[in-house]
Amino acid sequence: MSDLRRCRLAIGDGELELAGSPSALRALGDRLRQDAEPLEVAITGGFVVQEISSGPLLVSLRDTTTLHFSGDREFLDIVWDALDGVAEQAVTAEDRSIKRHQHIEYFPGDEYRSPNSVPLVIVADWPQLPTMH
Repeated sequence: MSDLRRCRLAIGDGELELAGSPSALRALGDRLRQDAEPLEVAITGGFVVQEISSGPLLVSLRDTTTLHFSGDREFLDIVWDALDGVAEQAVTAEDRSIKRHQHIEYFPGDEYRSPNSVPLVIVADWPQLPTMH
């Protein structure tokens, strides 16, 4: 299974969750940064679709299984940086009592995210630690 397929989409209580191992989140971020347009990536539980357009980041759910990102590249970078940042936090964290995550959602006055966006949480699974024998 490719790293991209190790990402997964979960939907609940008006919030979307995009989760995966640090390597899977990084692989998805790298793929989304590519210039292919529009881009569709299969993940566990659905798809991630990205379209470069004008305006702020819009996060939406289509057909109950497709997480859709659109906006100017400068605003799509919010998602790409979040994928990398959450992955890095999970790899370097010493305290493992709370899973590393980041919320991407609109707040009044926000010029970077569309008010029509659905809240998204990006969550990193803890990487496997080497076992001591």
